[in-house]
Amino acid sequence: MRMDYFGDSYDIVKKFLVKSIAPNAEWITLPMFTHEVNNKDIKSIEQFLHVRVIFKVKVTTTTDRDKYFAGSANHQHIFIDPDTGISLKKIYGKNSTNYVFGPELVSICEQNPERLLLIFDKSVPRGNEDESVGRKLEYFREHNLFCFAYKSHACFMVLSLSNSVCKKAYNNLINANLPSSRLTSFNSEQISSHDGTSGFIYVLQQKTKGNPTVDVRLDM
Repeated sequence: MRMDYFGDSYDIVKKFLVKSIAPNAEWITLPMFTHEVNNKDIKSIEQFLHVRVIFKVKVTTTTDRDKYFAGSANHQHIFIDPDTGISLKKIYGKNSTNYVFGPELVSICEQNPERLLLIFDKSVPRGNEDESVGRKLEYFREHNLFCFAYKSHACFMVLSLSNSVCKKAYNNLINANLPSSRLTSFNSEQISSHDGTSGFIYVLQQKTKGNPTVDVRLDM
């Protein structure tokens, strides 16, 4: 999160998702600041997003990231807000502070089977959303997490080790009148069959690539 952009359209979406995914929950956030912040900044974030900031320290290339994320161990509903988003592989160098890594998210979920993660992800390329989101959903399912994504000008991932926790979060968004076309998942036993088609089709295509006898298409 960067305070010079605070209050922009991304933050409006963050506020809606936090409020709608788990309306009565006590949310904390790991804002992954890449710049210095003060107490006024923290108060503004907490009041606007209705979350509690547990770390106001700046994330740098020398930050002990395991220790940073371990600070969320006693919390159930966690919003992670990197400057850029999710990288499934670890990144080194100055750009590493802009991302949360796939293995880190898996580890955070595994700490608590009832935990729910919401992650801001604007790293999804425009015009290639289905493939990028599908690849990330596939990664998290391969690591035994239940998941879905909100797709828009910026994307958000929702992750949990619990099928029921993830399903409840999804249903809460639908009950908040969010169009199901904005949500993508390929967890067929978790999400109703009318939604998430693009991610599901992408995964099937990847698993059958190179097999000319298999034709994976969606007939409307």
